[in-house]
Amino acid sequence: MRSVHTDSPFDADSSSNGERDADQPLLAVDDLQTTFRTPDGVVRAVDGASLTVGDGEIVGLVGESGCGKSVTAQSIAGLQDPGEITDGTIQLDGIDVTAATDRELRRLRGTTVSMVFQNPTETLNPVFDVGDQIAESVKIHDQPDSQRLLDYLHVPPFSRRSEWRDYRDRAVDLMEQVGIASPEDRVDAYPHELSGGMCQRASIASALATDPSLLIADEPTTALDATTQAQLLDRFRQLNEERDTAILLITHDLGVVVELCDRVVVMYDGDVVETGPTERILESPRHPYTRSLLECLPQRVPRGARLPTIEGAVPESTEERTGCSFAPRCDHATDACRAGKIPTVEFGGDLGRATCGEPSALESTARTGHPSDPSAATAAGRDGPNEGVAGSSADRSGRQAERCGSDPPLVELEAVSKRYSLSEGTLERLLGTEESLRAVTDVDLTVQSGETVALVGESGCGKSTLANLVTGLETPTEGTIRFDGRTVGPAAERTHDDLAAVGVVFQDPRSSLNPRLTVEKAVAEPLHSHGWNRERREARVQELLEQVGVPDRHATSYPHELSGGQVQRVAVARAIALEPRLVVLDEPVSALDVSVQARILNLLADLQAELDLTYLCISHDLGVVEHVADRVAVMYLGELMEVGPVDHVFDQPSHPYTKALLEAIPSTDADGEPSGRPLPGTVPSPIDPPDGCVFRTRCPRAAPECANRDPDQQRLGPVRSKCHFPE
Repeated sequence: MRSVHTDSPFDADSSSNGERDADQPLLAVDDLQTTFRTPDGVVRAVDGASLTVGDGEIVGLVGESGCGKSVTAQSIAGLQDPGEITDGTIQLDGIDVTAATDRELRRLRGTTVSMVFQNPTETLNPVFDVGDQIAESVKIHDQPDSQRLLDYLHVPPFSRRSEWRDYRDRAVDLMEQVGIASPEDRVDAYPHELSGGMCQRASIASALATDPSLLIADEPTTALDATTQAQLLDRFRQLNEERDTAILLITHDLGVVVELCDRVVVMYDGDVVETGPTERILESPRHPYTRSLLECLPQRVPRGARLPTIEGAVPESTEERTGCSFAPRCDHATDACRAGKIPTVEFGGDLGRATCGEPSALESTARTGHPSDPSAATAAGRDGPNEGVAGSSADRSGRQAERCGSDPPLVELEAVSKRYSLSEGTLERLLGTEESLRAVTDVDLTVQSGETVALVGESGCGKSTLANLVTGLETPTEGTIRFDGRTVGPAAERTHDDLAAVGVVFQDPRSSLNPRLTVEKAVAEPLHSHGWNRERREARVQELLEQVGVPDRHATSYPHELSGGQVQRVAVARAIALEPRLVVLDEPVSALDVSVQARILNLLADLQAELDLTYLCISHDLGVVEHVADRVAVMYLGELMEVGPVDHVFDQPSHPYTKALLEAIPSTDADGEPSGRPLPGTVPSPIDPPDGCVFRTRCPRAAPECANRDPDQQRLGPVRSKCHFPE
């Protein structure tokens, strides 16, 4: 964990129009209440939250989805519209945000505070290249009171072209600062031409253009691979150390909190329930809700064991709060907790505080010390819902060993490659000068019936393409794909039985569901396309929703009316509707908080045991992979670097790339060794990959032989490694 800033100087003249006493924090939020008016009533998104961020301090804001974290951040920047701040105060660098005019807010956002939003592909304007968008932020910082549409037409006499060129040059510098390789080539790219990691970096560059005193980052590492995440965290750390920039970090990833934050603020139902130093929160949480969150982490539970979950859900924000809102989900709750005002307990010194009315709850939580001792977590899992469901690591390993010895693979890929032609006409092809992008190269992989195989690697390494080849959404350029011993082609050439045998849960389940179809119609859609009659469809849909834990009342709801976890459950129900043998899971829990993530992972384990499902799982979250996978396949630039059982690959990685991926994972142990080390360099272009070993340009053990010859696959016990010098 990083050291805490204690006496960072603040230059008020350079970043603020207000006056602030030297002993006041940069940000002070007191009893904030932000509401939204809806047809169903007034939604209390933030209900009494109080927090502070000091100069040069990094504060983590955590909690389940729907707890009010993002609305709190938007309120701080004056971006809560159509919401309304109904009570409380926000003091930001001497300015009262709640009473500021629109002009004052624009100046504040141009000089003092910047925000990195959760989804950069949605926040970046698709009709402007990223250079223009970063340059616009630079211009706003220089001229916060001059924001005209004509300035951005770039046509004389509406704009000064030489001045705009200066702004774009500064945009290139900012792109280089956030780690975008070859920024002079990327500055003209549009958002859709960049990867998710690149878009996230461009958003950060735009936020840094104003040289803010406070940077608000809302889930900046969601769905990013471990190495890209480590690089971004390293950039945040450098920004904080070199510029003394304060950071308010909203995240579901508690490993990121441990890696970066000085203090943690825990929110629940629009209010702050606990705050304190990161090490104290992680090692000795005092509030029952904080402890429950930590117990859901797969990193703190033995591999394959059932994950503890928090029963119930965050209350509906339209309901009136009486007493402690966590009481219905708390094992320590008393009648006094359910009514009346809940006191805030100060722990003294710098240990923080917690809002809880039951002393025994605070004492019980504090005495446990490490909240997620593996033995305790396992016991909690056994005693929880669905007790006795097969799915533990030992059960799966035993079944898998038995099947591997006798059964043929369910899925088999033999020398499979996929290339995309980049030529725009036939002349290049006739002359033999066409360029091609190597998405997948010479892949051999098997998936046994009933096992979970995980595909891991950096963004753009070919994981999703390989999954699309298996499902038939893509056609291989070379090689053979067999399903249950039979060669299969693209989806258009597969039989109804072959199509029904494979289900898919896409990365963004909300986007994959038709927004105009109710839950029951969305789940019934594949049944209808395969000719099931109405009576049979209705019975099957009811059975499926019950299996995945979607209440009957949500059958007639639309996707936008459901939470993230509920949408994910609907997507799983749709994927298993036709009783498939293989389910492809593309980032199944990437955007979910730890409590919902635990429920979905338990659900997938239950369904696998009950329905004898086989999973091909794509994930950037290596903590999740370690918990759920039987075997792991590590991809880099379209090639498999290492394949083997999860315990061998994670405990004794043989390939330097696998080792680098594992070293990039941020630890959730506050007093452990430093973690989250970024992998140097960038992934080479798949259009012009390196000769020899494709990883040699970033490999710490590269030798001349690595450049001269492509390594063969080597067998190291149960592991297969593509390296000249495997460990």
